[in-house]
Amino acid sequence: MVLNSNFNLMKYISFLFFLPIFSFIGCDESSSSFTYDKQIVVMGMLESGTAIDTVKLVYTGEVDKKYDPAAYAITNAVVKVIGMDVVFEDSLVYDPKTPGRYHSINPLKIILPTKTYRLSVKTSDGKTVSAITTVPDTFSIVYSSLINNSVVKYNTFAPVNFFAWSPSRLHGTYLPTISSLDSFPPLILKSFIRDTTENPRPDKIGYRVGLPKEQTYTELPWIFLSYYGKTRFDVYAIDENYTSFLNQYAGTRGGELAGIRYNIQGGLGIFWARTQAKGGITINLTP
Repeated sequence: MVLNSNFNLMKYISFLFFLPIFSFIGCDESSSSFTYDKQIVVMGMLESGTAIDTVKLVYTGEVDKKYDPAAYAITNAVVKVIGMDVVFEDSLVYDPKTPGRYHSINPLKIILPTKTYRLSVKTSDGKTVSAITTVPDTFSIVYSSLINNSVVKYNTFAPVNFFAWSPSRLHGTYLPTISSLDSFPPLILKSFIRDTTENPRPDKIGYRVGLPKEQTYTELPWIFLSYYGKTRFDVYAIDENYTSFLNQYAGTRGGELAGIRYNIQGGLGIFWARTQAKGGITINLTP
């Protein structure tokens, strides 16, 4: 689903893609319900074929206090990603421009498909957290009713478009996504226009959440397209960690996330991996 918002109409689908960013930094209970428990929160993703872009480390927010990312960012931590079944070790460095972000400065340290990696964190006060993820195998889009680099007229009366891909391995689910590649794309006006204009535009939205592990195809309803211009369709194979997290949210009602199971030892959050399918489709969508 592509909307210029993470909320409101069909928010359930779009919100899931960004859920790790928001789920660990605050509480919805009253201040009388809790004593503040300062915990380390990890938000990190490995992508096959790339260097490590971001592992974010912050402390949990305090109830009834405005969350200031800079105030809760964890700095001066020793952060490493180590290969469990491959020779790999990358010491991540802190980015002072983005609170809590650690990243690789070595473009040659590439994450490989089918390999398992361990995150190791030690804070300046001696606390440690760790996590493990296995990167899904490579795969490809093998059929698309849309032709790559073609001009496509937006038409809600036309048949929905269809995509299929070869199977990956070591994944938990697939996440088809849509991206608007233009900096300032014209908005496709719909009856829910307020939902698409009141919030910042996401760069990429997963519009099919919770596909069965074995399903290797999906449709793209026209309603999930929200911008004219250059638009890209991709599919990601998602690891078991993120799949488990999504399924926990999908099983709740009203967005309540009580009793979440994390894959972080010594903290909260999620450390996960994904692999992008080869053969993504780009079109120029016109009125």
